[in-house]
Formats: sequence, C-alpha cells, structure tokens
Amino acid sequence: MKARKREMECERESTEDLIRRQFVETHGVEPNLENPQGLSEKLNWLKLQGATELQTHCADKITAPEYVAAKLGPEFLVPRLMATYQPGDINPAKITAERFVVKTNHDYGCVSVCTDRANFPWAQTREKLALRLSQNHWYRHREPVYRNIRPGIIVEEMIESDSDDGLREYKFFCFNGRPEFVMAIKEGADMRTRTLYDPRWNRLPVSRKGVPTHPSEIPAPKLLSQMLAAAAVLAQPFPFCRVDLYENFGKILFGELTFYPEGGLGLFEPSGWELYFGGLLDLPKGKAPKSGKRPVRSLSRKKRLTAKSKEVLGSVKSSDQLN
Repeated sequence: MKARKREMECERESTEDLIRRQFVETHGVEPNLENPQGLSEKLNWLKLQGATELQTHCADKITAPEYVAAKLGPEFLVPRLMATYQPGDINPAKITAERFVVKTNHDYGCVSVCTDRANFPWAQTREKLALRLSQNHWYRHREPVYRNIRPGIIVEEMIESDSDDGLREYKFFCFNGRPEFVMAIKEGADMRTRTLYDPRWNRLPVSRKGVPTHPSEIPAPKLLSQMLAAAAVLAQPFPFCRVDLYENFGKILFGELTFYPEGGLGLFEPSGWELYFGGLLDLPKGKAPKSGKRPVRSLSRKKRLTAKSKEVLGSVKSSDQLN
C-alpha cells in the first residue's frame, strides 16, 4: 500500500522535479542540468530530452532482438520460446520446456527462472506478471525509453553455462558508440560482484557505490575483442548505451541494451570517477534542457575534467584504446 502511494506521488510530479528530487536523494547535491559534468548528471540530462523511436525499440525486450539480428546476426540471440502480452499464456500447456526463463519486456528486475517445471509456481508467476504489466515503468525514474513500450512477456530457453561459476556476463559502457569500460559480473555463493576493467582488461580502481568488487582478478573473456566490436556496432547510434553480453561455449550472446543504468542515478566511487566518466560522454550539440535554462555548452574533454578527475585520469591508462 505504501509503495503504491509512493508511485502515485511520483506520477503527479513533473519529470524535471522528480529527476531533481531523486538526484538529491541519491547524490546529496542538486544536479547541474544546465551544464552537466558528471556521468549521472549527463544521463539525467538525456532523460529530459526524451527518447527516439529506435531507443524505445531497443529498450523493449520483445523487439530489441530484431535490432540485434539486423546488426550482428541471429546467432547472437538467446533462443526464445514465446513472446506474449497475456499473463494467462504462461501455463504448462503452452510452455513445454523443462527449464526456461520468464521476463517482462518493459521494465527490469521481473525475472522468474524455472529449473523444474513440475514445481514451478505457475499461478503465482502469472499473478506477478499481471501486476507488472499493469504498470508503466516510465513513472519510476522518468526513463523516456520505457514510456511507450507496450507491456509484455518473453520466455527464453535456459542457457546452460559452460562454467561452474555460472554464466559469464559483461556490461560494456559505450560513450558515443565507443566502449570505454567493462563491468564484469561474478556470481558467488553469497554475493554478486561487479568489477570494472578498461578495454585492454586493466582493472580500474573504481566501484559502483554499495556494490562489492571481486577480491581477485577476473580473467578476460576469450572473445573480448569480438565482444568490444559487437558492443560498438550496437551502441553506434546512441550518445550513451550499456550493452550486456554473455560469453558461453565459445559464443557471444546478447543480453539487453540499457540507456540509463540504475535509472541514471548510480554512483561511482571514488567520486572523481563520476566526473572522469562524464568527461567521456559528448552530449548532443545545440540541444537545450527542457527546463528552458541555458543550453549545454560543448566543452572539450580536457576542459570538462576537474582537478579531482584529472588525478583519477592520471592513475589509470587512457581509456582511448580502441583504434
């Protein structure tokens, strides 16, 4: 009940008011949306600009595979068992696979994994899906790519891992079509770690706030160069895009495209990295914020870096490594 009340309050707020409030709640300071510098500021500036049809198409998990197949080929896709807009279709008569994964297409976090169909909670899953399909995820953080997605459901084959550690997932953060760093996801018995590497697989001394990094080095994926190339192709049309890929049995598999990770509110620590990563993102030129205030100036990368972010820059190898 409290959650729904909070949702209704969010629905009544203007987009800019909500973005500013959530930024303050997360960062502790007001965002500079007139001349954004840090990565989170820039992602929230982009949220105010709305989304293109292509971005919405790629954020929709039902239609995104069409884009991936056209750009890379169908061999990059996880086999799909079903796409539907009806929760009632999630039943044992229509899904005959023993192991599968059920996801919503219009938000994130709604995933049901079936490893044993005889004991799978079909009714509870349909109930959960019906609730999620009744919600417009755009209201949560005003991520414009979600505003016009028709809520639906996808069912995919369960991908069997070639490793005892589970599927190897890599998130490629792409700035103006260029992969600048990779977040390697490692599933442990009691925790999930996220560790950052540059494109040459040098570990970066930075973490996502509140998220542990892996205590030891994570080996580079065997197909790293191909994954970097694939991420660049998929991200090419967008100012910023995170491309999630898996490496499994000598193949690259597509996960999803994300335009505002963590709603655009995630923080990097130490804080100088926020500015450093922000300096890698060139916003569309001549596009004023919808607040009606002065337009964003297109500054050179050097001028965008503060003294603190320059210190960070000096502590790592240049991220300009994809020639």
